[in-house]
Amino acid sequence: RMRGVLLAATLSTLAVLSAAQRPKQKDITGQALIDLADVGESCADSYTGYAIVDGSLEKCENLTSLQMGGGGGKGMKAYEEYKCKHLRVHGEMKSGKCVCKGKYKGPTCNDYDGCPADKPSLHASSCSKTGCANDGIMAIGKDHMECICKGEWDGKFCDRLACWRLTDRGHDKRYKNAGTKCECGAHYKGEDCSTLKSCEKNGKFENGVCVCTEGFGGETCGQKCPSGQVTCSTGSIFSVILALPVMAAVFNRLF
Repeated sequence: RMRGVLLAATLSTLAVLSAAQRPKQKDITGQALIDLADVGESCADSYTGYAIVDGSLEKCENLTSLQMGGGGGKGMKAYEEYKCKHLRVHGEMKSGKCVCKGKYKGPTCNDYDGCPADKPSLHASSCSKTGCANDGIMAIGKDHMECICKGEWDGKFCDRLACWRLTDRGHDKRYKNAGTKCECGAHYKGEDCSTLKSCEKNGKFENGVCVCTEGFGGETCGQKCPSGQVTCSTGSIFSVILALPVMAAVFNRLF
Protein backbone atom coordinates (compact mmCIF):
# COMPACT_ATOMS: atom_id res chain seq x y z
CA ARG A 1 0.00 0.00 0.00
CA MET A 2 2.83 2.37 0.91
CA ARG A 3 4.44 1.63 -2.46
CA GLY A 4 1.27 2.65 -4.27
CA VAL A 5 1.01 5.87 -2.27
CA LEU A 6 4.61 6.83 -3.03
CA LEU A 7 4.24 6.12 -6.74
CA ALA A 8 0.99 8.07 -6.90
CA ALA A 9 2.61 11.00 -5.09
CA THR A 10 5.57 10.92 -7.48
CA LEU A 11 3.34 10.91 -10.56
CA SER A 12 1.20 13.69 -9.13
CA THR A 13 4.27 15.83 -8.42
CA LEU A 14 5.64 15.24 -11.91
CA ALA A 15 2.34 16.22 -13.48
CA VAL A 16 2.31 19.50 -11.56
CA LEU A 17 5.94 20.28 -12.36
CA SER A 18 5.60 19.47 -16.05
CA ALA A 19 2.74 21.96 -16.33
CA ALA A 20 4.51 24.72 -14.38
CA GLN A 21 4.13 28.22 -15.78
CA ARG A 22 6.64 31.05 -15.64
CA PRO A 23 4.74 34.33 -15.28
CA LYS A 24 6.83 37.46 -15.74
CA GLN A 25 7.72 38.56 -12.21
CA LYS A 26 11.25 39.91 -12.78
CA ASP A 27 12.66 42.73 -14.87
CA ILE A 28 15.29 42.30 -17.58
CA THR A 29 18.09 42.50 -14.97
CA GLY A 30 16.61 39.58 -13.01
CA GLN A 31 15.40 41.74 -10.13
CA ALA A 32 11.99 40.89 -8.68
CA LEU A 33 9.33 43.43 -9.64
CA ILE A 34 7.65 45.15 -6.68
CA ASP A 35 3.86 45.24 -6.80
CA LEU A 36 2.60 48.76 -6.00
CA ALA A 37 0.03 47.13 -3.71
CA ASP A 38 2.94 46.19 -1.41
CA VAL A 39 4.15 49.79 -1.11
CA GLY A 40 3.03 51.62 2.02
CA GLU A 41 2.65 55.31 2.82
CA SER A 42 5.65 55.75 5.09
CA CYS A 43 9.37 55.15 4.72
CA ALA A 44 9.59 54.50 8.45
CA ASP A 45 8.17 51.00 8.15
CA SER A 46 8.77 50.26 4.46
CA TYR A 47 10.05 46.76 3.69
CA THR A 48 10.19 47.34 -0.07
CA GLY A 49 12.46 50.40 0.06
CA TYR A 50 9.72 52.55 -1.47
CA ALA A 51 6.74 54.50 -0.14
CA ILE A 52 3.94 56.70 -1.46
CA VAL A 53 4.55 59.94 0.43
CA ASP A 54 2.09 62.82 0.00
CA GLY A 55 0.69 61.15 -3.11
CA SER A 56 4.08 60.58 -4.75
CA LEU A 57 6.03 57.33 -5.16
CA GLU A 58 9.43 57.80 -3.53
CA LYS A 59 12.59 55.77 -3.05
CA CYS A 60 13.08 55.90 0.70
CA GLU A 61 16.89 55.88 0.72
CA ASN A 62 17.11 58.90 -1.58
CA LEU A 63 14.24 60.79 0.03
CA THR A 64 15.58 60.33 3.57
CA SER A 65 19.04 61.52 2.51
CA LEU A 66 17.60 64.69 0.98
CA GLN A 67 15.40 65.35 4.01
CA MET A 68 18.54 65.23 6.15
CA GLY A 69 20.18 67.87 3.96
CA GLY A 70 22.28 65.63 1.74
CA GLY A 71 23.10 66.70 -1.82
CA GLY A 72 21.67 70.21 -1.70
CA GLY A 73 20.02 71.66 -4.81
CA LYS A 74 21.99 69.45 -7.20
CA GLY A 75 21.00 66.39 -5.23
CA MET A 76 17.33 67.36 -5.35
CA LYS A 77 17.42 67.89 -9.12
CA ALA A 78 19.22 64.58 -9.64
CA TYR A 79 16.58 62.81 -7.56
CA GLU A 80 13.74 64.43 -9.50
CA GLU A 81 15.36 63.22 -12.73
CA TYR A 82 15.70 59.76 -11.18
CA LYS A 83 11.99 59.72 -10.32
CA CYS A 84 11.01 60.68 -13.85
CA LYS A 85 13.13 57.91 -15.32
CA HIS A 86 12.55 55.12 -12.80
CA LEU A 87 9.40 55.83 -10.75
CA ARG A 88 7.00 57.41 -13.22
CA VAL A 89 5.14 55.86 -16.13
CA HIS A 90 4.37 59.16 -17.85
CA GLY A 91 6.58 61.77 -16.20
CA GLU A 92 8.61 64.71 -17.52
CA MET A 93 10.96 67.33 -16.08
CA LYS A 94 9.70 70.91 -15.79
CA SER A 95 11.53 73.67 -13.91
CA GLY A 96 13.69 71.13 -12.09
CA LYS A 97 10.74 69.00 -10.97
CA CYS A 98 9.34 65.70 -12.20
CA VAL A 99 5.69 66.24 -13.12
CA CYS A 100 3.06 64.17 -14.89
CA LYS A 101 2.62 64.64 -18.62
CA GLY A 102 -0.63 66.10 -19.95
CA LYS A 103 -3.69 64.60 -18.27
CA TYR A 104 -1.78 61.92 -16.38
CA LYS A 105 -1.81 62.00 -12.59
CA GLY A 106 -1.30 59.85 -9.51
CA PRO A 107 1.73 58.58 -7.53
CA THR A 108 3.41 57.19 -10.66
CA CYS A 109 1.73 59.39 -13.32
CA ASN A 110 -0.18 56.32 -14.45
CA ASP A 111 -3.76 57.43 -13.75
CA TYR A 112 -5.52 59.42 -16.46
CA ASP A 113 -7.88 62.34 -15.97
CA GLY A 114 -11.14 61.26 -17.58
CA CYS A 115 -10.97 57.54 -16.78
CA PRO A 116 -13.47 56.13 -14.21
CA ALA A 117 -12.47 55.15 -10.67
CA ASP A 118 -12.66 51.41 -11.40
CA LYS A 119 -10.39 51.81 -14.44
CA PRO A 120 -8.24 54.84 -13.60
CA SER A 121 -5.32 54.15 -15.94
CA LEU A 122 -4.88 54.28 -19.69
CA HIS A 123 -3.45 51.62 -21.99
CA ALA A 124 -3.57 51.72 -25.79
CA SER A 125 -6.14 54.55 -25.72
CA SER A 126 -8.51 52.60 -23.44
CA CYS A 127 -9.10 52.98 -19.71
CA SER A 128 -7.82 50.03 -17.65
CA LYS A 129 -7.37 49.00 -14.03
CA THR A 130 -3.58 49.25 -13.96
CA GLY A 131 -2.29 50.58 -17.27
CA CYS A 132 -1.16 47.06 -18.19
CA ALA A 133 -2.65 44.77 -20.83
CA ASN A 134 -4.02 41.26 -20.21
CA ASP A 135 -4.62 41.64 -16.45
CA GLY A 136 -1.05 42.70 -15.73
CA ILE A 137 -0.13 44.57 -12.54
CA MET A 138 1.92 47.79 -12.50
CA ALA A 139 5.15 47.37 -10.54
CA ILE A 140 8.54 48.90 -9.75
CA GLY A 141 11.53 47.56 -11.66
CA LYS A 142 15.21 48.40 -11.35
CA ASP A 143 15.27 50.62 -14.44
CA HIS A 144 11.66 51.72 -14.85
CA MET A 145 8.02 51.04 -14.03
CA GLU A 146 6.71 47.95 -15.80
CA CYS A 147 4.08 45.26 -15.42
CA ILE A 148 4.00 41.90 -13.69
CA CYS A 149 2.45 39.62 -16.32
CA LYS A 150 0.22 36.58 -15.98
CA GLY A 151 0.29 33.37 -17.99
CA GLU A 152 1.71 33.66 -21.47
CA TRP A 153 2.24 37.43 -21.59
CA ASP A 154 5.49 39.39 -21.64
CA GLY A 155 6.80 42.87 -22.44
CA LYS A 156 6.90 46.11 -20.47
CA PHE A 157 3.10 46.35 -20.44
CA CYS A 158 2.19 42.64 -20.89
CA ASP A 159 1.22 43.24 -24.49
CA ARG A 160 3.55 40.70 -26.13
CA LEU A 161 2.60 37.04 -26.45
CA ALA A 162 5.27 34.69 -25.06
CA CYS A 163 3.88 31.15 -25.12
CA TRP A 164 7.10 29.65 -23.74
CA ARG A 165 6.06 31.06 -20.36
CA LEU A 166 3.33 28.41 -20.14
CA THR A 167 5.85 25.66 -19.32
CA ASP A 168 8.84 25.05 -17.08
CA ARG A 169 12.41 25.41 -18.31
CA GLY A 170 13.44 22.72 -20.79
CA HIS A 171 9.98 22.59 -22.38
CA ASP A 172 10.03 25.93 -24.19
CA LYS A 173 9.00 24.38 -27.52
CA ARG A 174 5.84 22.72 -26.23
CA TYR A 175 3.91 25.84 -27.20
CA LYS A 176 4.24 28.26 -30.09
CA ASN A 177 2.82 31.71 -30.74
CA ALA A 178 -0.10 31.69 -33.17
CA GLY A 179 -1.26 35.25 -33.68
CA THR A 180 -2.94 36.28 -30.44
CA LYS A 181 -3.07 32.79 -28.89
CA CYS A 182 -0.87 29.82 -28.06
CA GLU A 183 -0.87 26.47 -29.86
CA CYS A 184 1.01 23.21 -29.41
CA GLY A 185 4.47 23.10 -30.94
CA ALA A 186 5.24 20.90 -33.96
CA HIS A 187 6.16 17.82 -31.89
CA TYR A 188 3.42 18.03 -29.23
CA LYS A 189 -0.30 17.49 -28.76
CA GLY A 190 -2.87 17.35 -25.96
CA GLU A 191 -4.82 19.83 -23.88
CA ASP A 192 -1.67 21.14 -22.19
CA CYS A 193 0.66 20.33 -25.11
CA SER A 194 2.64 17.92 -22.92
CA THR A 195 2.20 14.75 -25.02
CA LEU A 196 4.92 13.97 -27.55
CA LYS A 197 3.81 12.93 -31.02
CA SER A 198 7.10 13.09 -32.94
CA CYS A 199 10.81 13.91 -32.63
CA GLU A 200 13.32 16.10 -34.37
CA LYS A 201 15.60 14.58 -37.00
CA ASN A 202 18.11 13.36 -34.41
CA GLY A 203 15.57 11.22 -32.57
CA LYS A 204 13.34 8.19 -33.07
CA PHE A 205 9.83 8.14 -31.62
CA GLU A 206 9.33 4.94 -29.58
CA ASN A 207 6.62 4.16 -27.02
CA GLY A 208 5.71 7.80 -26.55
CA VAL A 209 9.25 9.12 -26.03
CA CYS A 210 12.11 10.28 -28.22
CA VAL A 211 15.20 8.07 -28.32
CA CYS A 212 18.08 10.31 -29.33
CA THR A 213 21.00 9.45 -31.57
CA GLU A 214 24.48 9.69 -30.12
CA GLY A 215 25.49 13.26 -29.36
CA PHE A 216 21.96 14.62 -28.94
CA GLY A 217 19.48 14.95 -26.09
CA GLY A 218 16.47 16.88 -24.91
CA GLU A 219 12.80 16.00 -24.91
CA THR A 220 12.61 15.99 -28.73
CA CYS A 221 16.33 15.29 -29.35
CA GLY A 222 16.93 18.84 -30.53
CA GLN A 223 19.67 19.55 -28.00
CA LYS A 224 23.26 19.03 -29.13
CA CYS A 225 25.45 17.63 -26.37
CA PRO A 226 28.62 19.47 -25.28
CA SER A 227 31.75 18.57 -27.23
CA GLY A 228 33.12 15.17 -26.22
CA GLN A 229 29.85 13.90 -24.71
CA VAL A 230 27.84 11.18 -26.45
CA THR A 231 24.79 11.72 -24.25
CA CYS A 232 23.39 14.75 -22.45
CA SER A 233 20.67 15.38 -19.91
CA THR A 234 17.33 16.72 -21.05
CA GLY A 235 17.64 19.28 -18.27
CA SER A 236 13.95 18.87 -17.53
CA ILE A 237 11.44 16.92 -15.51
CA PHE A 238 11.00 14.68 -18.56
CA SER A 239 14.25 12.89 -17.75
CA VAL A 240 12.78 12.03 -14.34
CA ILE A 241 9.69 10.57 -15.99
CA LEU A 242 11.91 8.23 -18.00
CA ALA A 243 13.40 7.04 -14.72
CA LEU A 244 10.06 6.01 -13.22
CA PRO A 245 10.54 2.27 -13.96
CA VAL A 246 13.80 2.36 -11.99
CA MET A 247 12.10 4.22 -9.16
CA ALA A 248 9.32 1.63 -9.12
CA ALA A 249 11.87 -1.17 -8.80
CA VAL A 250 13.43 0.58 -5.81
CA PHE A 251 10.02 0.93 -4.16
CA ASN A 252 9.36 -2.78 -4.73
CA ARG A 253 12.55 -3.72 -2.90
CA LEU A 254 11.93 -1.34 -0.02
CA PHE A 255 8.32 -2.35 0.54
